[in-house]
Amino acid sequence: MLGRTAVLFAICAASILAQIRFTKHHIQNLGRKHIAGYAIAGRELITWGDRLRAWGIPDGKFRVLGSGGPFGEGGAILDVNRDGQLDVVAVEMSPRMLVWFEAPRWTRHVIDTGVDTADVISADLFGRRGILVVHRRAQVRFYEIPKDLTEPWPEREIYSFYTPSDQGGLALADVDGDGRPDILCGNYWIRSPDSFELPWRLFAIELWNEHQPSAMLRLAWMGTRDLIAVQREMSEARIARFEKPADPQQLWTEHRIADRLSRPHSLDVADFDGDGRPDLLVAEQSGSGRLLIFRNHGDGRFTPQMVATGVRAIHARGIDWDGDGRPDILTITEGAISWWRNESR
Repeated sequence: MLGRTAVLFAICAASILAQIRFTKHHIQNLGRKHIAGYAIAGRELITWGDRLRAWGIPDGKFRVLGSGGPFGEGGAILDVNRDGQLDVVAVEMSPRMLVWFEAPRWTRHVIDTGVDTADVISADLFGRRGILVVHRRAQVRFYEIPKDLTEPWPEREIYSFYTPSDQGGLALADVDGDGRPDILCGNYWIRSPDSFELPWRLFAIELWNEHQPSAMLRLAWMGTRDLIAVQREMSEARIARFEKPADPQQLWTEHRIADRLSRPHSLDVADFDGDGRPDLLVAEQSGSGRLLIFRNHGDGRFTPQMVATGVRAIHARGIDWDGDGRPDILTITEGAISWWRNESR
């Protein structure tokens, strides 16, 4: 009996020692400033909401970029005009317009009007540069950067969904191994055709459609076979790893990681403990507002570690701000921007 107790104590002690420690550093109070979406550009945090801003991290100093606003959540950064500087794509809310701001003067240009999206990513499809959006939670669109940048961007409808659930979340990955990027969105993956002009084909990954926001997801592609999905708008949300089958046109195998998360609006992948395996960062926007890391065991299993409660992050991201080789955590809440320094050794 004593031997078993000693072994159990040793296991528990090892588990405690293995915990990753983070120290919270306050970057900036937001006051009445509102942040709806963000992107990382080198050592700066680019945000859009009531205004478009660039923040220095970790000093918290900011500058306003251009005019316009307020802006919704969807947005992205990319070098639109190939001048070596990152420009910003954002969605103006009143009236709804998809616009881009040209660095360094941040001149505003209209891409399209009437666009309703919270999901925007940069994309290169068949050598055509542009952005992908999910319009009205029901249609994946590609906007191609035109030769004349003063003109509206040509639009290509990739696929329209006819499902009981809204669809959200965007990622690019070569799912079928044909050398071309496919599109992951909501419950589905959309297979790339042989050429840009041909139609794309839709295949279901899973059937999370019990409620209207069930398929409003955050997505992360891991390796060559695994998709991580979390329900970003559900008050009792799931996070799961979906394993791609030999025939990816069939439903994928679900491996549940956790349940009963409260609006986990953020999902990111980074190796927080330095063991060479990607871990998962998840942040709840409501409920107890947990900031969580799911530690990757390397055999498909993940173990949760609580970083903090009461955070209620609108956005969270794993990034090495101090250059020590260990991913830290950046959080954006209604009231503040914070940096959680990774103290693990």
